[in-house]
Amino acid sequence: MKKIVLTLSALLSLLMSPFLATAQSDSAERLDELIQFTGLIISPDSLQAVSNVNIRIAGTMQGTVSNDQGFFAVVVKRTDTLLFTCIGYKSVQYVVPYELTGQKYTMIQTMSQDTHYLAEVYVKPYISKELFEHYFVNLTVPGESGPLDGLDPETIRELAYAMEMDGADNSKYYLRQEAGKYYYTGQMVPINLMNPFAWAQFIKAWKSGKLKIQNE
Repeated sequence: MKKIVLTLSALLSLLMSPFLATAQSDSAERLDELIQFTGLIISPDSLQAVSNVNIRIAGTMQGTVSNDQGFFAVVVKRTDTLLFTCIGYKSVQYVVPYELTGQKYTMIQTMSQDTHYLAEVYVKPYISKELFEHYFVNLTVPGESGPLDGLDPETIRELAYAMEMDGADNSKYYLRQEAGKYYYTGQMVPINLMNPFAWAQFIKAWKSGKLKIQNE
C-alpha cells in the first residue's frame, strides 16, 4: 500500500510540474511589469492638498515629489512599498497590491498632521552674572567715535534737510515702516528698558555729568 501511495505521488508531481513552472514564470513576469502609479495626497480633516511630499520606493533611491495641487506620478512594480514623508505630517507606507490589473493605477492618499514638541532651551550670552555686569558697564557702543561726533547738531540737522529722497528711497522707507508694524502684530512692542545699548548710552551720559540738574 505504501509503495502505491509513493508511486501515485510521484506521478502527480510529474503531471503538475509543468503547471507549477508556468505559474512561477507568470508570477515573475507580473512582478517585473512596470506600472504608472499616480495619485492625489490630501489631509483627512480639511481635504486640502498636501504639497512637497516625498514619495520614495523603499530600498531604492527612486521616487518623486507631489506638486502644489498634491498630485504625484511614479513608476513602480507590484509589491513595491511606497514611503510618503513630509515635514509636519505623519509618515505613511503603502504596498502596491499584487492583484493589480493593467499598467496604470490611481489612488487618493491621506496624510494626517503631526505635532513636534521641542525641548526647552536656555540661551545665556554670559557664563556668569559677574561677567555680564562687567560687559554691561564697560560696553562699547558702536558709532561712539564716528566721523559725525565732532559736528554740531544744528549742522547735522541742516545736512539732513538738504538731502532729498527720491521715489525709491521713499518707497523703501514706507515699506520699512509697514514691515515694522506687521512684525509686532499681536504682541507687545519692545521698549528700551531691556536694551543694553540704551543702558550703555545712559551710563556714559551719567558718568560724563550730562544728567546733572543745573541750578538756574
